[in-house]
Amino acid sequence: MKRQKTQWERAKTVAGLALAGPGLFFLFGHLVDVAGRLGTVLGQTASAKLEIVSSIMLAASLNLHQVTDGLIGLLWPALLVGVGTALLVDVSGHNPDHEMKRQTSDPCVGCA
Repeated sequence: MKRQKTQWERAKTVAGLALAGPGLFFLFGHLVDVAGRLGTVLGQTASAKLEIVSSIMLAASLNLHQVTDGLIGLLWPALLVGVGTALLVDVSGHNPDHEMKRQTSDPCVGCA
């Protein structure tokens, strides 16, 4: 028989879904945007590709603080997804080691 979830476990499940859901939405939105920009850069003509050189020179002039801020701005949804997933895994109580011990202790549990 399956045990029922407590009020705290239900709250953690809702919080995990509330964080992971929008986090995935924003993360995939950022990834689609980056893929679209990359596609436009790769599909440009030779004269437009000269503009890429100026962009590379601009990117090379950035300092570590600016690059870090850019990455945080791009990947902050991954933090939401990670926290939400941690909450959901903690609530689910999935422990493969425990299942393995349970299965090997009595091999005829589900035989009947």
